[in-house]
Amino acid sequence: MRTAAISPPGLWKRVRQAAPVDLGWRNAVFALRTAVAAVAALAAAYGLELQDPQWAVLTVYLLAQPTAGAAVAKGAFRILGTVSGALAGLVILGLWSQAPVPLVGSIALWLALCFALGAQRRNYAAYGFLLAGYTALLVGLEGAFAPTEAWHIAVDRTSEIVIGIVSITAVSVLVFPVYAGDVLRGQLARLFGELAHYGAMALQPRTPFATFVGLRRAMVEAVVKFDALRSYTVFEAPEMRASDAGLRRMTREFLRVLAVARGLHVRLGDFEVEGAGPVADRLRPTMAAVAALLERLAADPSVFRDTRRVRSQLLAARVDLNAASADLEAMVGRVPFVPLADGVLILRRAGDLLHGLSMVMVSEAASVRTGGPVRKIGARKSPPPSPVVGREGLLAGLRAGMALILMCGFWAATEWTDGFNAASGLAVILFFAMNQDRPGPLGFTFLLWTAIGIGAAYLAMVFVLPRIEGFGALALFLILALIPAGLMAGTPQLAWPGIAFGGFFAAEIGTGNVFQPDETAFFNAALSMLFGMGLCLVWLNLMPVNSLASRGRIWADTLGLGLPQAARGARHERVILGEVVSRLAELLPRLALDRPGEEDFLRGTLGAASTALELGRLRRLLAAPGLAEGTRAIVAGFLGRFADTLERFPQAGRGLPACVAEAEAAAREADAALAALGLPLALPPASPEAALNLRAGASLRFIVDRFDIDRAFLLRAFGEA
Repeated sequence: MRTAAISPPGLWKRVRQAAPVDLGWRNAVFALRTAVAAVAALAAAYGLELQDPQWAVLTVYLLAQPTAGAAVAKGAFRILGTVSGALAGLVILGLWSQAPVPLVGSIALWLALCFALGAQRRNYAAYGFLLAGYTALLVGLEGAFAPTEAWHIAVDRTSEIVIGIVSITAVSVLVFPVYAGDVLRGQLARLFGELAHYGAMALQPRTPFATFVGLRRAMVEAVVKFDALRSYTVFEAPEMRASDAGLRRMTREFLRVLAVARGLHVRLGDFEVEGAGPVADRLRPTMAAVAALLERLAADPSVFRDTRRVRSQLLAARVDLNAASADLEAMVGRVPFVPLADGVLILRRAGDLLHGLSMVMVSEAASVRTGGPVRKIGARKSPPPSPVVGREGLLAGLRAGMALILMCGFWAATEWTDGFNAASGLAVILFFAMNQDRPGPLGFTFLLWTAIGIGAAYLAMVFVLPRIEGFGALALFLILALIPAGLMAGTPQLAWPGIAFGGFFAAEIGTGNVFQPDETAFFNAALSMLFGMGLCLVWLNLMPVNSLASRGRIWADTLGLGLPQAARGARHERVILGEVVSRLAELLPRLALDRPGEEDFLRGTLGAASTALELGRLRRLLAAPGLAEGTRAIVAGFLGRFADTLERFPQAGRGLPACVAEAEAAAREADAALAALGLPLALPPASPEAALNLRAGASLRFIVDRFDIDRAFLLRAFGEA
């Protein structure tokens, strides 16, 4: 039997699918320059005759970043963390060098403090606190074996790490630099295009729900990456820098659009009701035109070159939506109230969607520019960490300190000669517990590729290094051997495997000042480090510290405080919406949206943020001069009853289901009462009173939807799955 030949393109496609490594030229440059930086760091450490040159190489890979801003940001905070940690380790050694219990206790206390503070920070700042704890641990425990040499140990360790930082930062800035500002602008254009496409899909009721959910998850991940990239731009040259306040605002605008689009899609999907034919006939061309506009914007890579034109197009589309809404209001008395209210709601939410996209354009115009001075826009300062976040940080610090105490206790009880390597491995894995709800999967991946890197280092140490003479040959071998690790590190989904493999391959290959292969010592050290990593993973699993309390605080503040304020008109609804999405943005990196409970939290929070808009509209409607007294009484009664019920949510405890049922009853009764007023005998058809009653009904329809769609969130069930 003959088998069909596979063409070279087909074979290449299969290879790419089996090994999804980015083989583009930019990633190849990244891999090569990272390998060169590692070799340069090793050469500098050799030249200075430092005790453990391999630490310089390991640092290069732990700091490997695709953009210059990210490398500088991480490097700057790593230097600060390393120096402060080394000084802390020296102080602790000076106090307790001859007292093991106070020594370990002091290091554990310092480590706990660093983790507690780092858990309240994000990105590079959190990393700096982590390094302060890690370096103090290394200097303190290693220096305990030779207190008189502690200063030299601290200087060597700090120098090795700084050499690695300088090397990777230099090549990132000098060799084909990729600036975070440039990447940010490109990512912004792509993100806006994806957001516009997401909005277009929301306007198409035939979009499968699973497809829509997948798009939303992808959008959330893109927003998280955008926010991380934003934080790196402040470390680049002034002409590449963006207004941080403006970009933070843009992150909030992205989330606002996500909040609006979700409710819009659900309402469109449920629009097929009796008597909806005339309403659908009027909606269909308008929605199709808006969807077509959004798809055109999504397909335009130069959309930010003329923001005024795009905003004009979005404004024209909103004018068309308002005209369609006026046409529906004119149908009152001739078409059933429910489909009319749904139609007005759909048009209103579509207008909110276009408004959100326009605000993204406004934020871009105020913040991101190709060159020239940075334009600052008014923005509130980020609020200080809440007490809940502080408690989570304290728990994270307590967990890190206890992990070290348990490891050192095991080390002392067994008189383990390689206990220091186990403590080092434990400290490495603790990195994945910083600001992560579930560090286990990523930590295990890092452990696995660390083991693979160590195994590859052993093979190279046995079969390659004995045949190499001179640093030139060693450098050439290391560059060639490290390029695959660099390609992996530059591929987002393989970044940590690449960092673990490259860093520990170079660190364990035997690149000390004197090549003295000792298989027994090699395996003892390697197994000890892997044991410490594995033990840390077990401990993290036994002592989880997550963001459930923070999510609960957001839930309580949103439902028990923000929405009642919107219902009573105490604060503007868009301010409340902005506060909700700002707090959600801080929490997004910790959410695993493949878990139903966390998906419920995201959906429910976005839905609650949109509910604030409708409550504010109802409150302002009470001041409308043409509002019928019957409508006024229904709306005012609902807003007061709804606010009173929501305020009881945070303290309801086991009575929460009853509170939710009461709030739902208030919304459904008001919705039914407005529908009854919408009958021709109650209000004159096509009158201002009937139109205002219809607008109130549209807002109530949205609020009623929340009890069907977001019930798990309202019942605070998002921590279960």
